[in-house]
Amino acid sequence: MRPQLFCLPHAGGSSAGFAPWSRRVAAHARVRPVELPGRGTRWDEPPPDRLATLVADLATRIRAEADGPYLLYGHSFGALLAYELAHALRPSLGEPTALLVSGRNGPGVAHPAIPLHGLPRDRLLEQLRKLDGVPVALLEKPDLIDPFLPVLRADARLAELYRRGRHPVLSCPVRALAGDSDPLADPAGLHRWSEETTADCLVEIIPAGHMPAGHPAFVAWLRRTLSELTAEA
Repeated sequence: MRPQLFCLPHAGGSSAGFAPWSRRVAAHARVRPVELPGRGTRWDEPPPDRLATLVADLATRIRAEADGPYLLYGHSFGALLAYELAHALRPSLGEPTALLVSGRNGPGVAHPAIPLHGLPRDRLLEQLRKLDGVPVALLEKPDLIDPFLPVLRADARLAELYRRGRHPVLSCPVRALAGDSDPLADPAGLHRWSEETTADCLVEIIPAGHMPAGHPAFVAWLRRTLSELTAEA
């Protein structure tokens, strides 16, 4: 049976962003997008103000759905969630087959840019444009973007104030990727993921910004990485 790939979104993101992945990596894994409170099917739930609360919530949902070997993937804020979940799930499910992350330096590296969560609305939207985190058409329509900003601020706060806890080192492989023009990740920071595992940690840089998922190089990386990891499992 193909392993499950549980996918964690970036700050303000939802499970809908992973919809195309089922087709792209169907040969290697069963994609299981993880929905966070405050969006998508969980729109009526307030986003937690503590990371531990969010991780516990998501771990409960993953445990209920897991049926064998699994992998974790997360982008940016989602990379931190995937890392924390690898530890939270270890007592019950064992470690993931691998931890895949993108758009975020290692957990031991502090957030490198201006914090977004407390910015005035106009400055927040300006920074989101620079990150390509929200479609321009959406940014220019207050009636559409404003309802999402509280959730985005809540996620950004958790990501920007994050500090690595006293976790033991993992023993699963780590695969880390970022765009070469990503303002939130860099090669040195990506290599810090190697501190989090006794297994191998491979880093890849592709020609992209902070949101690389739509780039052919990212899709190629994802397919190649899953092919190699699931062949070894």
